Amino acid sequence: MISMSITPKFDSKIIYNEFIEKNWFEFQSALFDAGSTMLSYMQQFITSKIKGESNGNLVRSIKLYSEAGAGAGSVSWGIGLISEMDAIAPYWHIIDVGGSSFKGDYHFVPGFFDGNKFRYNPMMAEGKSLPSGVKGIITPMHYISATRFQLDNEINKIITNLKG
Repeated sequence: MISMSITPKFDSKIIYNEFIEKNWFEFQSALFDAGSTMLSYMQQFITSKIKGESNGNLVRSIKLYSEAGAGAGSVSWGIGLISEMDAIAPYWHIIDVGGSSFKGDYHFVPGFFDGNKFRYNPMMAEGKSLPSGVKGIITPMHYISATRFQLDNEINKIITNLKG
């Protein structure tokens, strides 16, 4: 019989007690400042990945919303307000996760469905109203998950700096 014991390289209670609790205000301040850093990171990430023409609406639609700052007992902030992003750059989600874009128009096409397949027949008077304007496939940018990953790195830097 083989037995094994695994010990993590760190203990979160020790990190909290020795570094964060002793420097609570400094930790809160650094974490609050990380909001601006992450906003800048996300906007630069998007800008660096944009191909072709862009009017910058996506970058402009993403703003930092601070709720509680350092010294308030908790720190909270968010990046992007969905309702605002929907109004300024309604394509924000498809840019992040990818997919096909659709212009939203329909037009009459002569023909009929045979099971799941549409049979085009220009000689028929009957037909269906079908979507048109499919612009193509959008490759995902994953700017939200990239920023989340960067936030993890930023928190590690903050804790490392508190350790001295």
